Amino acid sequence: MNTGSILLASSRAREREELRAALEFEGHRVTEVVTAHHTIPEASSGRHDVLLLDSGMEGVACYELCRAIRPRSDLGIIIIDGNAQQSSIDALNAGADDYVPGPFVLAELLARVRAILRRLTRSRGPAAEILLHDRAIDLNAHRIRGPIDRVVHLTPKESLVLECLVAHANKPLAHHNLAQAVWQRDGQGEVEFLRIVIKQLRRKLEPDPSRPRYIVTERSIGYRFQLQPAAKHSGRWRPINSPLRPTPKDRIDSQAMAQ
Repeated sequence: MNTGSILLASSRAREREELRAALEFEGHRVTEVVTAHHTIPEASSGRHDVLLLDSGMEGVACYELCRAIRPRSDLGIIIIDGNAQQSSIDALNAGADDYVPGPFVLAELLARVRAILRRLTRSRGPAAEILLHDRAIDLNAHRIRGPIDRVVHLTPKESLVLECLVAHANKPLAHHNLAQAVWQRDGQGEVEFLRIVIKQLRRKLEPDPSRPRYIVTERSIGYRFQLQPAAKHSGRWRPINSPLRPTPKDRIDSQAMAQ
């Protein structure tokens, strides 16, 4: 089991106590913060892998806190919304990697922490750089370098979705297969999350997001990362060594598109 350093940000002592006990039982190292003032520098310190951010944090809305942290750190962020006052869409737009509405099941929250830690472990492998005609994607550094050295940063979730697409370049990936590979669980909610992340990725990657060149929609199927032929034959593109392998469903979808 992957274990890591968890930053637990909550103003509610009872909730912190319960979550800390469960996390430490699984072998994680836990640091607690109780105010927004302390959360931002601690989350940006580079000492933690995952931030569990409680919506009950006093002094500032958790979504605003998430927006303040994201440009400073690429740690995984899970928002715990005890009262389900906002939506998962708001959480993802704020830069979170996952969202747990209340009332939540502790076992499910722990599973989501493990899923993020597995993704982080995988992303710390060999260098993953994709050179395209007009931009370069660095998946390990979670950034895209565009024309005139313009740099945009990716969230860990955006980086993982892009990694999955690139690993199957020029092949369509079904919505549910891609969502399951990224979120490590089934459910229609994850497909909705995926659509949001794809929209965010296109804003950061595409020269014209309204006419995608790289992340192409395959109607009624899913998405495909379009590798430009000139880049492929010029040797300017280096594929990544992804542990993901096409599933039987992926192969069926690819055969269907070829017909």
